[in-house]
Amino acid sequence: MKKYIIVYLLLFINIALGDVKIGYVDSQQIMTQYEGFRMAQVDLEKEQKRLEAEYLVLQQQVDSLYQSFQKQEFMMSEERKREKVNEITQKERELQEFGMKKLGPQNSELVQIQNQLMQPILKAFADACDIVGKERGFDYIFDAGTGGILFALESNNLTEEVLEQMNKTVNTN
Repeated sequence: MKKYIIVYLLLFINIALGDVKIGYVDSQQIMTQYEGFRMAQVDLEKEQKRLEAEYLVLQQQVDSLYQSFQKQEFMMSEERKREKVNEITQKERELQEFGMKKLGPQNSELVQIQNQLMQPILKAFADACDIVGKERGFDYIFDAGTGGILFALESNNLTEEVLEQMNKTVNTN
């Protein structure tokens, strides 16, 4: 939050002191209308369906083992019951691990596929913002959806000066 306040404060100062050209884009609109994004979404959905089908097969195996166990439980010895319960428990664990490894919300195969598909699109988006910003003479281009800066002239980058000032302040205290 502080980062945005500082950026907006610096932006306001630049606007007040000179002619600053600011533009914005709506990244959500771009993503819904960009053909490459739609194609990536289709590919991602195919992969998701494939992985979900594999998950379903494993789940059916667990269910089948459990149903078989229930039907035969009364005819089994205690030793055989323990073996079957262990087998079912192991299959349930494998099912859970598969779900997290392949479909989970973090670091799963599906998330990695999504990242691979999105990486070239995000690069194309950033490159397009740079090209349009430079060709049209913008100082800044913001994303209307996130409020983040997508393009800024390097001449407006005050990072080194602010860092230098901070170091001066620390050294004098």
